Amino acid sequence: GRAAALLVTAPYALCVCPEGQNVTLTCRVSGPLADHHDLLYKTWYFSGDGDRSCSEKRHIRNASERELRHEAAVHHGPGAGGSAAPHGVAFLPDRHGAFHVLVTNLTLGDSGNYCCYAVEAHREHGKPHARQVAHGVVELQIRQALLPPCLADTTAAALATVACIVGILCLPLILLLIYKQRQAVTNRRTPAPPLARSSAQGIENPVFEAVPAAETWPRAPLPYAPARQPSESGRRLLSEPGTPLSPPGPGDCFFPTL
Repeated sequence: GRAAALLVTAPYALCVCPEGQNVTLTCRVSGPLADHHDLLYKTWYFSGDGDRSCSEKRHIRNASERELRHEAAVHHGPGAGGSAAPHGVAFLPDRHGAFHVLVTNLTLGDSGNYCCYAVEAHREHGKPHARQVAHGVVELQIRQALLPPCLADTTAAALATVACIVGILCLPLILLLIYKQRQAVTNRRTPAPPLARSSAQGIENPVFEAVPAAETWPRAPLPYAPARQPSESGRRLLSEPGTPLSPPGPGDCFFPTL
């Protein structure tokens, strides 16, 4: 049967990083070579227009691949000097079938697709010829940082300091407002002075004034003067106390029989 084909995979299909940070992109190569004498060539390309195969074979940040490979072969690690410093891109040594690229100090222009290619090549007449080509892709998204970490910490400290100062300056005003409020509550609880009170029970009557006493008019004289009539027996019954029709004496009722 046919031998297994060369395969390149990316552990992560999408990476989201903040602006100004560093990122290491990784791809893995699997599958046997068609001939163990062949060479395996690995590289990275970049596409900012959504091309997932990076058909234009554009290098990352337009860095020279020869310079990057030379730095990787000499220093064998990330952050090597030379060309990695001005471009901010470095190829890292392979580890267990995985190959990596380091991109430092990310900017919004670094957003796009990063294609990792593996090419099996054999030599004919001193020239390499591709036998197998496989690639994977990692999408990198850069988010704009609102504030750098140091600036964010400084801003938070400044805001806290301003809040403390404003609180201290407003404290006397707050105490004065509390005092005024309590004084107003105390004045509302104090009873008002009486407006008008009656002589009997002291009932307040703030609306109506006291009714003046009724005037006493002199009575007209009676047209006749009652005269006492003598009785046949010669007794003055109405003048003697104890008689039924006589006026009551001191301490007696008018009708003692009742």
